[in-house]
Amino acid sequence: MFQNNPNAYPIASLTPNLSKAALELADIVACTDIIAGTSILNAANVAICGKASWKHPATGKFHPSTLYSMIFAVSGDRKTTADNLACSPIYEEETQNILKHAESIKAFKSAHTTWSSIHAGLKNRIKKLTREGKDTTDAEAEAEAHAALEPNEPRLRRLIRQDITKRAIYEALEGDGATAAFMVDEGQILLEGDIMRHLGVLNKIWDGAAILTYDRAKHDTIIVRNPRACISIMVQPTVFNKFLQRHGAITHGSGHFARYLFARSPSIQGYRHTNAINTGLIDLVPFHHRITALLQLDAGEVAPMQHALLEFDEQAKIEWFQIAYKVEADLKPGSFLSDIGDFASKYMDIVGRIATTMHVFDDVPGKISVDTLLRAEAIACWHLNEYKAIFSTEMQRSEESIDAEAVYGYLYSRYYRRNMNSVSKNYVRQRCGVRGERYYRALDELIMMRAIEIQRSQNNTQIIVFNPQFFYENPI
Repeated sequence: MFQNNPNAYPIASLTPNLSKAALELADIVACTDIIAGTSILNAANVAICGKASWKHPATGKFHPSTLYSMIFAVSGDRKTTADNLACSPIYEEETQNILKHAESIKAFKSAHTTWSSIHAGLKNRIKKLTREGKDTTDAEAEAEAHAALEPNEPRLRRLIRQDITKRAIYEALEGDGATAAFMVDEGQILLEGDIMRHLGVLNKIWDGAAILTYDRAKHDTIIVRNPRACISIMVQPTVFNKFLQRHGAITHGSGHFARYLFARSPSIQGYRHTNAINTGLIDLVPFHHRITALLQLDAGEVAPMQHALLEFDEQAKIEWFQIAYKVEADLKPGSFLSDIGDFASKYMDIVGRIATTMHVFDDVPGKISVDTLLRAEAIACWHLNEYKAIFSTEMQRSEESIDAEAVYGYLYSRYYRRNMNSVSKNYVRQRCGVRGERYYRALDELIMMRAIEIQRSQNNTQIIVFNPQFFYENPI
C-alpha cells in the first residue's frame, strides 16, 4: 500500500554482470532492489552515453541509446549512497577532468601570453614600416601566419550536469554528438530549476534531433547536432507531487514524462540488515572497471569517439515485431494501454535503448541478440506498470485513499516506530493534518483495510488501536 510496489525489480533480467553488480549493491548499501537495479542501469547508460545508436527494425532509422529515469524514495532510504557507489568511477573521472582542465588552463595562459607578445611585436613592426613608407607585404604575411597560431582555450570535458539553464544546455551539447548527463540525487534541484521550463528542448534531445540552434546577441549562434544526454533524477514523493500540482498539466501533456523510466521504491527503514563483516566489493569491481574503460575511450578529446551503429539479429527482429504487435493491440479503447498511450508510443524505443545499453556495456560483438531484447523488454515492462500506476486515470486514488495515507503515515512515524500501538482518536485528529469529515472518512478507509480499529478506554474515550501485523507488513 501507499507507494509500495508489490513487484520486485527485475534484476535477474539485467545481463548477468549487471545483475550481479545490482545484487551486491543492494546487499552492501542495504537498499531496495528497485534503488539498486535502477542505479546500476543508469550508471551503465551514462557510461555509454553517445557511444552507440540502434537501428529501428521497422523504420530503419538509428535512435539514441540514452535513457531518462526518475526514482521515488523517501529521505533516509540510501538512494544517494547507492548512486554514489554505482557511479563512483563516473564521479572520479569527472574530478580528474576538472583537475586536468585546471592544468591545461595554466598552460594555455602561458602560451597565449607568449603568442600575444609576438603578435604585438609584429603589429608594431607593420606600423613602423608604414610610417617609414616601406613595403609591409612580408610583415603582414608573417603577422597573418602568426595569427593562425593563436592557442585555443581548452574546453572543460564535463559529463555530469545538475542545476542548468537553457543556454548552458546548448553550450554543454555544442558540436556534433556531444554528451551530457543530468544527474541529481535531490530531484528538487532539477524539478524546480530552469531546465524543466524547456521541455521541448529536452524532448528533442531525447529524440536525438539532427540539429538544434540557440541564437544569441550579435548573430552568435550555438549549433547542436545529434545531441546525446541522459537524465537521472532521484526525488522524494512529496517533492514530485508538489511539482505535479504546479506543472503537471504541461509536463505530462507535452509527452515529456512518457520518455522516463519511473520507479517507486518503498521504504524499508527499520528492516535493514547490515553485515557484521564487510568483505569488500566483488561483483562491483568488474562493473566499475568497465565503466572506467568506457569513459576513457575518448579521454582527452573534445569531440566524442565515433559511436557504434547497432541492429538486432534476425531472431530478435521477429520478436521485436511480435512485442510491437501486442503493444498496438493493447492500445484499443478499454485495453490495458488505452489511457497511457503516450508511454506506449515510446515503449519499443525504450526497449531498444535498454537493450543497446546492456549489449554495449557487456562488450558483446555483433548484433543485439533476442536474449538481450527479451531482457530489455522485461525491464521496460516493469517500468510501464509503474507509469500506469502513477499516471493512469483509472488507477488514480480517491480523496479518501490519499487522506488515509496521510493519517497512516502519521500513526506509523509518530507512534508505531516508538513501539506504541494505540492513541487517542481526538488527539490524532488535532495533529495529523487531515481535518473535519475527511479525517473520519480516512479512518473508515483504514478500518476497512484492517489497519486499525476503534475501541473505547475505561473513561469512555475513543482510542485508535493498531493492527500490528498490518503495520509490520506495510512500513513507511
